[in-house]
Amino acid sequence: MKREAPAWLAEFQARFSDVIRAPLDRTSGTLAAQPSSYDPHVVRDAQAAVTVTGTDRLAVYNRQYWFRLFDVLQHAFPLTSRLVGYWQFNDYASRFFLASPPRGWDLDRVADGFEAFFEEKLEWENADERQALIESARIDDAWREVFRAPKIKPFRPSAADAARLLDARLMPSPAVRVIEEHFPLLELRKKALRDSGEARVIIPPALPQSRAWAIVRKDEGILQLQLEPREAELLTLLLAFSVRDALARLEQACTEEERALLPTKTQAWLARSVERDFWIGLDG
Repeated sequence: MKREAPAWLAEFQARFSDVIRAPLDRTSGTLAAQPSSYDPHVVRDAQAAVTVTGTDRLAVYNRQYWFRLFDVLQHAFPLTSRLVGYWQFNDYASRFFLASPPRGWDLDRVADGFEAFFEEKLEWENADERQALIESARIDDAWREVFRAPKIKPFRPSAADAARLLDARLMPSPAVRVIEEHFPLLELRKKALRDSGEARVIIPPALPQSRAWAIVRKDEGILQLQLEPREAELLTLLLAFSVRDALARLEQACTEEERALLPTKTQAWLARSVERDFWIGLDG
């Protein structure tokens, strides 16, 4: 039978959690614990040795708690952390974890929600560089979600499926993300992962034209597949609309010249998306 923890234990855990979650001081240029902020009741309970004070013992837990969280978030967002610089990135991480403290058993889940938090809180003077940092966080988060997605059975349409395909909505695979980049960030992400250094990476200039990609997890690993611009637009429309409606909206967005080739191209794009395991079935 499930039993509730005794009141004294719940109270101690709450007090201890407050201590180890106390923000580290950044004013000296290093991350230092602030023992003066610790609950004196917890300090008293931790005082079990003559040569080491209770605050010193708790400071070890305090620092290691934060260092572990910083490390997890840096690995979850390897490109973003290098573009921002670890020192400043850890500041955003601290604010995120204070606003959304970890509450589950899976350490990898502590990064859930950071991408949206970072975009909302990002303070960066240069507008182009700010946009690059927002894109880098989205790319890192897309890789993370694709990597963590459950194993899927890819959709292979039957004759019955073909008969109702136009009026159904394709169900996307959780192991696929479509992204657009205006800076050469995917290439830079590869370099950052190979580089074990800690120096901040310079944000690159914008591309002459944006590029669209699909990030796909296959049995052989995670692949980056470049998409044609209209192909990426169609895939995005298919996430929200039936196949018929998505094709109609894409046609409206095309030029007269593009419309002449659209039937042949959309047929090829749809077939290719099925071959690449973009879908898991039909809905409706």
